[in-house]
Amino acid sequence: MLITAIIHDHKGLESYLGELHIEDRGKYKYVMFGENDPEAVHLLEEKGFQEIPPPKHDHLYRNHFLQEYINLIGLMGKEPSTPKWWATDIASKNRFTSKLPLLLQQFLTSVKIIQEAEFDHLIILNPSWVILDSLGKVLRNQPVRFVYLGNPSRKWEELISGWCRIILLALYTTFIILGRKVSVRKKLKRIIRDNLSRTQPYYVVKTFIYDHSFSESGTYRDVFFGSLLDYLKEKRQVLIYANILGNYKYCINKISQCSSHVILPIEALLSSTNILGALVQFLFCKIRAKREALFWGFDVSDIINHEFFRTYNGIDLYQFLHYWSTKRLLQTLSVETFLLTYENNPWEKMCMMAVKEYSPNTTLIGYQHTVVPQASANMFISENERDVIPMPDRILTVGEAPKEIMERYGNYEKGRIGASCGLRFEYLFHASTRPRKRSGHILLVLEGIFEVYNMVNYVLRELKGKSQYRVTIRTHPVLPLGHFQHKLTHHLKEVSNFTLSSHMLLKDDIDWADIVVYWGSTVALEALSMGTPVIHYESDSILSYDPLFECKHLKWVLSEKEPLIPTLDEIYSLSNERFDEEQMKAKEYLSRYFHPVTEEGLEKFLVKSRH
Repeated sequence: MLITAIIHDHKGLESYLGELHIEDRGKYKYVMFGENDPEAVHLLEEKGFQEIPPPKHDHLYRNHFLQEYINLIGLMGKEPSTPKWWATDIASKNRFTSKLPLLLQQFLTSVKIIQEAEFDHLIILNPSWVILDSLGKVLRNQPVRFVYLGNPSRKWEELISGWCRIILLALYTTFIILGRKVSVRKKLKRIIRDNLSRTQPYYVVKTFIYDHSFSESGTYRDVFFGSLLDYLKEKRQVLIYANILGNYKYCINKISQCSSHVILPIEALLSSTNILGALVQFLFCKIRAKREALFWGFDVSDIINHEFFRTYNGIDLYQFLHYWSTKRLLQTLSVETFLLTYENNPWEKMCMMAVKEYSPNTTLIGYQHTVVPQASANMFISENERDVIPMPDRILTVGEAPKEIMERYGNYEKGRIGASCGLRFEYLFHASTRPRKRSGHILLVLEGIFEVYNMVNYVLRELKGKSQYRVTIRTHPVLPLGHFQHKLTHHLKEVSNFTLSSHMLLKDDIDWADIVVYWGSTVALEALSMGTPVIHYESDSILSYDPLFECKHLKWVLSEKEPLIPTLDEIYSLSNERFDEEQMKAKEYLSRYFHPVTEEGLEKFLVKSRH
């Protein structure tokens, strides 16, 4: 009989292999999830085990996976249409906060390997415990004997430490918001009294405020909506309804001194009863899949329920509170139009639920303000949830290309989405194409996601010590090098041809570089708009994080096991005629992705809904 062993840690692997009797003619295979473990690989290869490499997924397979995933979440959203469900990370399908796609990928890979691979003995190393019950049910009738070497104490240590961290963070958030509620009302009391009217209708813009949202003179410039706010002010009575993500005290002082716009932080609308009531719901609610949840024909309800269990329902208290804050806003003021960014995040759905419930005649406009890679499953909805999911009356995109992507994958009703303009990307339309360079300068641009260390290690492996190349790493503001240095294979100070960027302006780094290497950063679009070739580092994730996944021009794609230098040589060896042609075609694609900011594009934000 075929044997499959599921092992979770190095100690269990050593113990299992030490007692295993190896037959010369047996087919011994293994598959490893998570980070590569060289010691484990050495132990397995010593015993004659061969790796089953991670499957490569083509575009059709990825599209199939995406649709299955969207439909799975859509079926779940059809039943519990409550604020608690829509506040979860699982319901949002956000690629940065929900691990469900990774878990489903592990589950599906394990099933297919066991069903299709030729082996006598298979070891599955480091799968998440979350998938094991569903995996056991699916394979119960297979001619395979399972050996499970789990560590229950390790699982419960993970759960308890995770729950403690989540609960303590929620209590800390509650304490902070209660304090902010008091201070912001005191600080902005005069502004609220003198500038807010209960009789006239408002155009509310829900946005985020950072330290750099204000100039030294105190002028406010919105990070997400740019020049739109000045345009709206000439046509409507505008209220900026904001989350403060910068230094809170600094931003409140700037808000109190701002004469150009009326800005109201969400904490100003929350009562102590709202905050404590939301905390009670957060602590004691229980969200579970109530029926069979099918993914690729398999019931994965146990995976979903275990993931809810592991993440303590996966609700962010601060985002959850947007429902009560928006409710109070709508009960206090007359709101004609409510504009917000559209990424299907929990806070967005909390706002939209409140609008639909307490001000149904208000026009809801969602603005797709950034790129839409295939992994942005949060931007796509299922037919199953279309009638129940909190959604804008009208969705405006930065251009025609993202509109087409959303309509292709998203099951939106006809006419719901319209192309407007790239408010955050006005600078792209002024970017001039630079002369071609062949100086060996490589720019590595990082996202604010911890896993980017894998890309840094890949480039280190390929270019460390190659003196003909100079590599500059530009980190993301929210993820400095110190946050992931311990995961790098080398300390950057010890690698002579690698350095961190010292430039304040991104443009200066792109001007320096011959080629830009990226994973999912929007910097790739800016580089391409300036005529700089780009290389996308493709991880083993089932969905593509590439914001340029539909663009084929002046762009190359490499995975972890492919060498980098041959691709660099290929780019450098392109004829000038071919290079110019690729630049032109890339520019044409970007002109469809981002429309310029025009009067016609801005007017679309004033269109009323079809109530």
